[in-house]
Formats: sequence, C-alpha cells, structure tokens
Amino acid sequence: MRWTRWGLVVLAGSLVWLIGSFGNAVPGAAFVGILSALAVWHGWNDLRKTRRPFRLQIDGRGITLHDAVLSWEQIDAVALWHDRAADSDTTPPDPRLMLWTAPGVTLPRKQDRTWDARNRYTLVNCSDLDQSVSQLTTALAKHGGARFETAPRAVRPPIPVTVAGPELSVPGGERTFTADQGAGRKAVIWTMLALLCSAVFVSLNLYLIYHPDKADYDSGAGIPVTVAALAALVFWIQVRSSYVRWRKPLRLRIGGAGIGMREVAGEERYFQWAQIATVSVGPQPYSSDSHPCLTVWPLPGTHAHDHPSHLSDGHRAYVLPGLDRLPGGVAAVVPVLRAYAGERYAETA
Repeated sequence: MRWTRWGLVVLAGSLVWLIGSFGNAVPGAAFVGILSALAVWHGWNDLRKTRRPFRLQIDGRGITLHDAVLSWEQIDAVALWHDRAADSDTTPPDPRLMLWTAPGVTLPRKQDRTWDARNRYTLVNCSDLDQSVSQLTTALAKHGGARFETAPRAVRPPIPVTVAGPELSVPGGERTFTADQGAGRKAVIWTMLALLCSAVFVSLNLYLIYHPDKADYDSGAGIPVTVAALAALVFWIQVRSSYVRWRKPLRLRIGGAGIGMREVAGEERYFQWAQIATVSVGPQPYSSDSHPCLTVWPLPGTHAHDHPSHLSDGHRAYVLPGLDRLPGGVAAVVPVLRAYAGERYAETA
C-alpha cells in the first residue's frame, strides 16, 4: 500500500509535467514516469499479497502457513521470542513466533540473521494474532512436544511441556529458607544504642540550656553534643535497616504449589509449577558475580506483565541472587529444589 500510494502520486506528477511540457519535452520527466510506474507495479504486488491474509494453523500434522505447509518432521524447533521493554515503566511487548527448520528445509521467505547454522524464520508477531499468547502456547505445547523450546538450549534441551514433576508427591510439605542473619536481635541492640545516644544528646542540650554559662563552644562544649547527635543518627539508620531485614528478609519458598522468591525488602515473586519451564542454579547470566543464584524460566505466556531479570536467546528469566546467604547455602537448597522440580531442574551449578 505504501508503494502504491507514493507511486500514484509520483506518476500523477510526472504526467502533469509531461503534459505541461508537451511542446518542450524534458527527458527527465519520462525517467520519473518510468520510476513511478515501477513503484506502482511493486505496490500492486504488495496489495495482492495483502489480499491473502496471514494464516497460522497448528495441529498434529505440523504448522500450516498461508504460503507453506510444514510437517513436524520438517521442523527442528519452534519458540516464542521475547524482546526487552523500552523502559521499566512500560509493559513488555508481545513475543514473536520463531521457527527453526530441519536441515535442508527452507521457507519461501527471508531467513533471520543468526550466529549459528540453524535456519531461523520469524513467522508472526503475536500482537498481530487474533488469539492470545496463552492459547498459542497451549497449541504449541500440545502438538509440538519437545520441539517447543521454552528455555535456552544452553540451559536445558527441550522436553515436552506436558511432562509433570513430582511436586505433589514430595513428603514434608513446603520448605522455607530465610536469611534473616539474626536481624531481629540486631534490631534490638541497635535500638538500645540509638536510644542511649539520643538520651545523651537530649541531656547535653538540656544541660547547656539550663546552664548557659557552660555553653562556651570555643572551649569545645559543642563537641560531645555533635558526637552524640551523629551517633544517634547512625544507630537509628541501623535500626531501620535491621528492622527491614527482620520483617522482609531474603527468603525462598519451595513447595508442592510452586516457588516463591523474595529479595531483602522486596516483594515476593511466586511461580506455580504449571507456569515453570525450567529452574537452574548457578552464576547469574551476564554478570561478573560468580555467587550462585536460583533462576526460574517461566513458560511463554505466563507472567507476561512482569519485567524479567534478563533475557537469554529470547527467553525470559527471573533471578533470586544470594543463595549462599541462605541457611545451608546451595548444598541445602539444591536437593529440595531437585526433589520438587523433577525434570524441570537443570544441572547448571
């Protein structure tokens, strides 16, 4: 349509030019007319293509497009590719449906540029579909099996989404790991010190008020007042920090329902097992920090409005850092996580 519109405009202008200069023809006008005719022809081809609407059908036989039909044997993998939001205040954009063909199989469209030898094609932006991402995910999980990639291959080879973990059969109930590190006891100690320094500060001020003859600041009478005030300020800051760590410490919950992750003073992110594709333990990706972290890779279509911690090969990941700060560290967390996650757990530690 764009080519058609501008082609017609240029063609009309060139015709007016030719007619106006009929007695004194200008070769450039004819050249412009030829270019405009080519633009109209290109636009007309685009218009013909738009009259054939995009078609996407996913069933047990494979994937049917408006210009190609692929059986599952001709498809190496299919995935939903996520892009990062423009900023932290905007909703993450809908993913794109990507397809990797088997060796020797091509589609009548332009391939994506990739760093590997796999043939990758972008089929459609999910925002252009008349069905939701969750419906598309359900169809891919039902018919695609292990060809539906829900986490980067570098983390774990694809497995069918329908594979269930043993979370409902693990005895012992939910396990909670809390890294309060004695924050409650520290809060009490800091409070006592802050109250003591505050009392000293108030007492010194009252003494100087009722004994103005002693308020000779040139002789250093203001030094203990200043020291007491600064000490009280520092201790009250420590009280607040310890109180926050006591009320909202670093916490990890693993149970039959799912995984709950919360950083210090943060809000908990909870993932049900039915929403989780993979969980892994290891260094945080794209970070120089080598401390172990718990990473949750949710299924496409879930937690669509949450901003992920990072993206890896188009897959969203949510990270809880600081497993070494939890009681028992990684050695205590991994056995519990493996027991509940089953095949969802990726050995990356």
